[in-house]
Parts: sequence; structure tokens; C-alpha cells
Amino acid sequence: MTSTSREKICDLVIKELPMALFIVDDRLRIIEFNAAAEEITGWPRKEALGRRCADVLASSLCTEQCPLRESVENGRVCRERDALIRTRSGQKKAIILSSVALADGDGALEYGIELFRDATAIKKLETQKKNLISLFTHDLKVPVAIAGGFLDRLLQGKAGPLNDKQVRYLESIRREIRRLEGYILSFLDIARIESGRLELHVEPYDLGPLLREIVEGFKVQAAKKRIRLSLHLPPSLPTVAIDALQMNRVISNLIDNAIKYSYEGGSVEVIVHEGEGGPVVEIRDEGPGIAPEEQEHIFDSFYRIPENGAGHVAGTGLGLAAVKAIVEAHGGKVRLASEPGRGSSFMVMLPRAAESRKENGPDR
Repeated sequence: MTSTSREKICDLVIKELPMALFIVDDRLRIIEFNAAAEEITGWPRKEALGRRCADVLASSLCTEQCPLRESVENGRVCRERDALIRTRSGQKKAIILSSVALADGDGALEYGIELFRDATAIKKLETQKKNLISLFTHDLKVPVAIAGGFLDRLLQGKAGPLNDKQVRYLESIRREIRRLEGYILSFLDIARIESGRLELHVEPYDLGPLLREIVEGFKVQAAKKRIRLSLHLPPSLPTVAIDALQMNRVISNLIDNAIKYSYEGGSVEVIVHEGEGGPVVEIRDEGPGIAPEEQEHIFDSFYRIPENGAGHVAGTGLGLAAVKAIVEAHGGKVRLASEPGRGSSFMVMLPRAAESRKENGPDR
């Protein structure tokens, strides 16, 4: 291939690239400017050429910390920076910017390449999602709490004696209210996590009794599907540093999912063992498993796995996102190991609170 052919190919790539691109020289003046950059910035190519890139983008990012200068200093690509620019008409526009610099023999900037795309639609969706979460949580939380409070008073006989059928009906309603409260808590957690306001009340805690209580609470649900639910504890465990209420939600969510997605007559095991940094709580099921292409999205907010052999499972797609965020807020990690047709294992890795250890009773 001749040098002329290479130049033609490069020119064609720059011109037709769907992502905005411009190239600057050592003085940060634009020497190439493609059609996508024209569309996003509103600057015609002829007017942009020869101008400084900071004048065309009109972004505080350019003045506070030039990505191209940073790329030269660090010797690497500056990837996926959020930036707010002003178009030629003065309109503010959100973009996502990547920058790479080519240095000369003395390590100074020789040429720079800026790649960016319009992020207006993405930012708008993020704002709408946050507003929706806020609306649902605040407008639903209060009436659900009031309904639950009056229901508890009815079950306590505050409005008079109840017969067995009435108790069964009211308990069914209470279960559904608690399920709805769980959804609302997940919404609230996501809202707090995304705004950096998730608060944990961490203290040293004995993991054994907490897990026994959680597992015992799922025995009835598991029995309805003839699922064998078991807990396996080692002879001793270190004390863990956790918010017990939030960690209860984490483990409960994982056990609930394991039961829901398991086949009738299968088994769900909660196994605790020592990891490198502390105890690991593993929830293992014999369900349909999760395909590799689904696993990379499994902890994303609002992501739902397509229906599989376990049938339709209700949910919001927020549970696992909240699980990951809560565990990571504790300084821990959550991992998934799964193979289609052979079940799944979710592993919650927790930090130790101290080197002191608690003796545990027999497994259940």
C-alpha cells in the first residue's frame, strides 16, 4: 500500500467516522475536524480549522485540566471524561470525551486527537430515572407504612377478635405489603447510592446467629417448592464489621432469588467459609444458571434476566444492584459463578472486624 493510499484511507475514516473527532497541533490549534464534530459543536469545519480547541469546545475541562496535556504527562489515553461544552450558538451540551496525545522526542505535545459523542440523551435519561425513583419512593413509602401499621393493629386484635380465616387473609396482605416495602427500600437504596448518601451503621457482629435467623425465615418459602434449604457453618468464624440490617437484606435477597429461580425439588445451600480477607457467604442453587452474556449485566440497576426454565419471576431488577452496592459500601465484594444448566453461586466476601473468633453450633 502506497503512502498516498494510506492518506486516502485515513481521510475517509476521519470523515465518515460516526463519532466526533478533531486533531490539533502542538499549539492546540485544530488541523482536522470531521462532520460529526461539526454536528455536535455547531462549528463548520472551515471556521473550526486554525482555532484553538478550547475556543471551539468552550468547556471548563479545557481550562481546569487539559486532557491532551494530561495524556502527554501520563503517557496514556484519557478515556470517557464527562464534559459540558458550549456550541457555536451558545447552547450547553453534555459530551463524553476521550483524548490521546502524541509526544515528540522531548516529551512535548506534537499532535493530539479528541474523540467525543453527544451525551445529552444519556444525561436526560439518568435525570428522568433519578426523578422516577424519588417519586416512587416518597409517594409510596408513607401510604404503605400507614397501611402496614393499621394491618398490624388488626392482627393484634385492636379492632376486635378475628377468626382463623380473617387472620389468614390479613397475613397474606401483610406478606404482600412487606414485599412492596422491599421494593421501595431497593428504590431508596439505589437513589441514595447514586447520590452518595447511603449510610451504614457498622459494628462488630457475630455472623452465625444472623445467618441462622435468616435461613430459618425462608424455610416455609422453600418447602412450598420442595426445596432443601440448608446452612453450613464452620466451627468458628471471625467477627465481621457490618450493618446487620443491611446485611440481612443482602443475604435475604440472594436466598430469595435462589429459591425463586430453583426448580422444584432442588436444593439451596448457604455455605460459609474463610476467604483471604475474611469470611465468605456463598449462596448456591441448582437452578437453570445464568448465561455468560447475562452475567456481565447481572448487577446493573433495572436489569432483568430473560425468562428461563424457572418460569416467570416477578421483580424490579434492583435487588442485585442494591446487593452489590451495600456489600461494596462495607468494603466487601460480591461475585457470581454460574454455568447454564448447572445452577449459580453468589459469593459475598466480608471484611473482618477483629481477630477474635466466635464458636458456632451445629449446621442446619
